[in-house]
Amino acid sequence: MSKITVIGSFVMDLIGIVNEFPLAGQTVIGKSMKTFHGGKGANQAVSAARLGGKVSMVGMVGNDDYGNTFKFLLKKENIDMSCVLTSQIEPTGVGLIQVNRLGENKIVVIPGANYEYSINDLEAVKEQIKKSGIVITQLELKHEVTFRLINLCDELNVPIIVNPAPAIKIQEEYYSKITYLTPNETELGILSGISIKNMEDVKRAIKELLNRGVKNVVVTLGSKGAIIGTQGGFQYVEGFKVNVVDTVGAGDAFNGALAYGIANKNKKLLEVVKHANAVGALSVTKRGAIPSLPTKEQVSCFVNYHKKLTTT
Repeated sequence: MSKITVIGSFVMDLIGIVNEFPLAGQTVIGKSMKTFHGGKGANQAVSAARLGGKVSMVGMVGNDDYGNTFKFLLKKENIDMSCVLTSQIEPTGVGLIQVNRLGENKIVVIPGANYEYSINDLEAVKEQIKKSGIVITQLELKHEVTFRLINLCDELNVPIIVNPAPAIKIQEEYYSKITYLTPNETELGILSGISIKNMEDVKRAIKELLNRGVKNVVVTLGSKGAIIGTQGGFQYVEGFKVNVVDTVGAGDAFNGALAYGIANKNKKLLEVVKHANAVGALSVTKRGAIPSLPTKEQVSCFVNYHKKLTTT
C-alpha cells in the first residue's frame, strides 16, 4: 500500500437540522444543532485512513479550539499531521450547513485559515509529495495553490485525484495533468459547459473532459452509483440502496475510498470504484461528515450483506 497525501481543507461543520429549507427572507424553526469536524481535505483523509490507508494531511488550521480538536482528531485516526500548519492570523474554517428532512443539504463554507495556506507553504512539502503514491486535493484552498499542486504533481510524475468541489471552470492547460477527475453531476456540468439532464449528457460531458486531456473521469451519481470514463470507453457502477439520513460528506467518503483503492496498486479502477460506492453509501446512513465515515470492517460487512441479498 503506497502513501496517500491529502492536500486540502479543515472546516468545522455547524449543522442545523430543519424540516424544510427557508426561502429567501424567511425564518424557520430548526429541529437541532450539531457540530462536527469536516472540510473536504480532512474528510477525505479520515475516509482513506479508516479503510487502512497510510495517510498524510497537508493544510492549515487556526490557532483556536477548533484547530486543536482537528489536531487531536488526526492523531486519533493515525494520520500524519507533520505538514499541518497553524495560522496566527485567521481562525479555523467553518461550514454553515442546513439539512432537511429528506437528507438534502445546503452549505456555506467560510475558508478562514484554509486561505492562508500559500504556494510557498506548498513548495515546502515538495519532498512529501514526491514520496506519495497518490495525491488527492479539492478546491477549498486558494485556487492558485491547487493549480500549482497540479503542476507540481505533473513535474514529479505523481498521480493526482482532483475532486473539483466547489466547482469552478478550470483553465485548459491543467486538464492534461490531472490523472483522476471526480465531479458529481452538477460539477460535471460546470466543468464541461454541458447541461446535464440524463445519462447521455453525462457521457457527452465526460468525453469533453477526456478530449481536454484528463486521463480518467469518475462521475459520482448519488444513489445511482458512478460512471467511469476513459479513452477506452465507459463503465457504469451501480449504487447501493440505503436509508438516507444525511448526505453531508458522501462525496468525500467516496473520494477518500478512491484514493485508498488506487494506492493499492493491485486493484483495477472498476473494482476501486465499486468499493468507493459502498463507502459513500454507508456514509449517508449517519449524520455528520467525519462521524459517518465507515471503517474497513464495516464496509466489508456491508458489501457481504448486499452480495447475499442479490444472490437469494
